[in-house]
Amino acid sequence: MGTLTLSASPLLWEQFLVGALDREVALHPELHPILTRWQRSRTLGAPSTGMPHEGPSVGHLALAERRSRLEPVWHELGSIMEVLAAAPLPSGRVALLADRDGVILATRTSGGDFTDHADEVRLIEGACWDEASRGTNAIGTALAESSAVAVVGPAHYAQRHHGLVCYAAPVHDPFGELVCVLDVTGPAGAADPLVLVAVASMAYAAEARLREVAWARVAAAARGGLEARLAREDGPVLIVEPPGRVRHANGAARALLGEEAATGPGRWTADVLGLSWQDLKAAALRGEALAVQLSESGTSWRVHAEAVGVSGGGATLAVLVRLEPLVSRARPADVPRTTSPGSGPWAALKGSDPHLCATLREAARFAPTALPVLLLSETGTGKELLARALHSASAVASGPFVAVNCGALSPSLLESELFGHAPGAFTGARSGGADGKLAAADGGTLFLDELAEMPPALQVLLLRVLEDGNYSRVGESRVRNSRFRLIGATCRDLEAAVRAGTFRSDLYYRLQGAMLRLPPLRERSDLVELAQALLTGLAESSGQAPPTLSPAALTRLAAHPWPGNVRELKTALRLALVRAAGASVLDVDALPPELGSGPIPTLSGAMPTSRPAEPTSRPAPPAEEEAPRALRELEAHAIQEALARSGGNVAQAARRLGIARSTLYRMVERFGLSLPPRS
Repeated sequence: MGTLTLSASPLLWEQFLVGALDREVALHPELHPILTRWQRSRTLGAPSTGMPHEGPSVGHLALAERRSRLEPVWHELGSIMEVLAAAPLPSGRVALLADRDGVILATRTSGGDFTDHADEVRLIEGACWDEASRGTNAIGTALAESSAVAVVGPAHYAQRHHGLVCYAAPVHDPFGELVCVLDVTGPAGAADPLVLVAVASMAYAAEARLREVAWARVAAAARGGLEARLAREDGPVLIVEPPGRVRHANGAARALLGEEAATGPGRWTADVLGLSWQDLKAAALRGEALAVQLSESGTSWRVHAEAVGVSGGGATLAVLVRLEPLVSRARPADVPRTTSPGSGPWAALKGSDPHLCATLREAARFAPTALPVLLLSETGTGKELLARALHSASAVASGPFVAVNCGALSPSLLESELFGHAPGAFTGARSGGADGKLAAADGGTLFLDELAEMPPALQVLLLRVLEDGNYSRVGESRVRNSRFRLIGATCRDLEAAVRAGTFRSDLYYRLQGAMLRLPPLRERSDLVELAQALLTGLAESSGQAPPTLSPAALTRLAAHPWPGNVRELKTALRLALVRAAGASVLDVDALPPELGSGPIPTLSGAMPTSRPAEPTSRPAPPAEEEAPRALRELEAHAIQEALARSGGNVAQAARRLGIARSTLYRMVERFGLSLPPRS
């Protein structure tokens, strides 16, 4: 989407009105962008002084009917307008949503001194702001030119609006039809080019939502299956949407057509094939194959086009394009293959539980693709380990792996952490600025843990980045680009969050590439194997001979519900290793005393298949409440034991625990512990 900024002086406007510039406009229209817009307004009959007493152009019933046309995305557009209303104009501003006729359907104000003036110039619901009514203005000009535009002060055709600065961007549906305009208007003295960037970005996000709605109407399952099918194809395959935008391309297509072209939807079009959207759609409807010559490869290719996602009205929502070489039959750009689960990149995820192995097999299938991955599992099950394994088995394994915990930072800090910030962007900002995690993840994998905790405003910005890789640092208008493979993780029910309105549905659908679930520890059948493997690793990292677990210790482990999952098990074993003091067999007395405090079942050669009933004297707290408490207690116990056995020697205690000395100091401070005197 192109952008245009129109500005002028009061003198230029006066000269135009008296006809002093008509010859200049006629002879050199390209040199006078504002004059040609004013000329168009005059031709349309717009008043140059404005209309001080006009009321709303449409009544309440007509307004409701116009709003109903945007019903599929009305909620999302409202959320976008809330973000726009917070645009950085210090004297107040109003965010507007106008339909394709220029009629304002909704407004959001930020307060301040500007609100009364907005009402006075009729920036209200129902008023019409097309060019025929108001002359050159952001809403009307964006509609006329189908482009994002800023109109500053006297660049407005109507003198009544010379005190305004307006920023607007059109929103198109999946078929290229203009459906509405987003606008932010404020006092001319508060003009800021960054607002135009924000408005254009929000319009792009709205278009992405319209595409998601169109696909959802066809069938979300069919769309997901189509993208999964694309990922499994060996040959070059693309999905092309109107008006020629490439939505997805598999690895073979990117290798054939060039990575530089494949920076994201909207940046790569069917033109790379030498074909238009109309060519592809016609070929798909006729069932004909087309021949193309791609200069990069020097090989002729046969293009097979298949119409997919046909709407009820018969419109084609997308075309699946498969490329087949006419001369060479060599396989292009094989997708990297992964090793079997349990080895190679997957070795860190220990165990032989059938559910775990099924998840790892599915992960191995999706790892070489560019599809986003969602890890939906309880806290402590090893989501980051799985994310790192996916990265190691991916096509971007040589790039960086960057992890961000979305729940550990405030919304403002999270935005700065992700997007970076310009020098002096806010109080406390680094003098040289910061690039942020998006820049750090370029060419690699970005892992967003606790994704459901991301605030709605940042969800909108993330959606834009996922569409085309473009973003701007906080406090900066320069557009940057980052290409990365996204892996998200959460322990929350994202579908419920979408229904509750706390997580955007368009972002949820955009992330639905592959959904993987790690089983909680209480449901795994390999506790013995996992516990021994973890114990061996902990012992070796601290320079000890690995002990074995006694039958009584295994029984005690089996009796515990493990609300903290593998993380809690590892903490318990670390504590037990310290308390065992080098014994070759780790017995039950080395385990934390509160572990498996219910009745202990009899061990008869195999792990119990069910958990003993909890004591009826007190109900068990929910797992999400119990897990953090249990982990904190176990960690505190382990630290106290290690310090006691080390005689207060912090370095020796850290080695026993298998952690860095600086980490031990932080944990002592966090738990409010005191260091014992050195013996």
